[in-house]
Amino acid sequence: MLKFPYLPEQETTFYEDLQKLEGLDLRDNRGKRHDLAFILLGVFISLLRGRDGNLSSIHRSMVNLHEDLCLLLNVSIPKAISRAQLPRILAKVNLSKLEDLVFTHFKITLDAEEKQWFAGDGKELRGSINKGDKRGEVLVQLVRHEDGGVLGQTYYNGKKESEKLALRDLLESQSAQTQKISADALHLNPKTTALIEQAGGIFLIGLKEDQKELFEDMSWYAKRFRPLNTYTTLDKGHGRIEQRIYACFDVSEEYFDPRWEKTKFRSLFQVERKRTNLKSKEESQETAYYMSNAGGFDPENQAAAMEYFNAIRGHWSVEVNNHIRDVSLKEDHFRTQKKTY
Repeated sequence: MLKFPYLPEQETTFYEDLQKLEGLDLRDNRGKRHDLAFILLGVFISLLRGRDGNLSSIHRSMVNLHEDLCLLLNVSIPKAISRAQLPRILAKVNLSKLEDLVFTHFKITLDAEEKQWFAGDGKELRGSINKGDKRGEVLVQLVRHEDGGVLGQTYYNGKKESEKLALRDLLESQSAQTQKISADALHLNPKTTALIEQAGGIFLIGLKEDQKELFEDMSWYAKRFRPLNTYTTLDKGHGRIEQRIYACFDVSEEYFDPRWEKTKFRSLFQVERKRTNLKSKEESQETAYYMSNAGGFDPENQAAAMEYFNAIRGHWSVEVNNHIRDVSLKEDHFRTQKKTY
């Protein structure tokens, strides 16, 4: 039996909004036999129950919950939709309309007083790549570190457009430039960093060798100056031992190229990763750098630096989210030319 915790009274439910949403149902009005809102609600409940391995798993969940859901909604539907009909019905859904409704009901509310950490990153939808092409449609998301909740997402065409521009547009459309944003080295760009700095937000963005002068200066600095704070972790799993040594440096007084003038770099973070394969005893080591406009770190206040050490690790929430999409939902195996916008 479906059991739900007490919910405060609201104007409409998700199911009611599905029923009223104009333009959601793309089927011909002639011969409609299935209630689209009821089917979509069943799909969403199945996904929330973790039945996301494939469509057959989702359908089995819908069949198992059918009677309980009818009782809960006070509707009379003799039996669940068949497995054969389910994909045909889902193919006639206006995905853009559905996406807007989902974000309306599950949106994250930003607190202007207390900033939250969000990771920004893009994922190429490989099923959209045409034969002979190297790029297709790309999904860009802002994912909350704390729980993997998606603040917002957008798309761009990898052959014509830039992920950097797409992320900046997403930050502005969601008013997220005032929050704490982590991103990979692709987004270490003066327009992106200045956007966040001038809005009062915080950025923590990777630095790689493609920013040649900045990378050389910062790696030199980390080798010759004592860090303000350090922290070491030791993890064992997947047949290896991994040691991470985090360090934080104050670079607020250093010289930076004029193009970074509105960025206000204040801190450099370094992470040394040492891995040992337990079976082969083979060792590997790499060093990663991150730039931030956060400052004021104090050797006596380890907690302040720890937030950023954890944020570096937390940025992988986007990668985990993408892994779930690829492995659980097997998204990269699906080929489609249908756009969601």
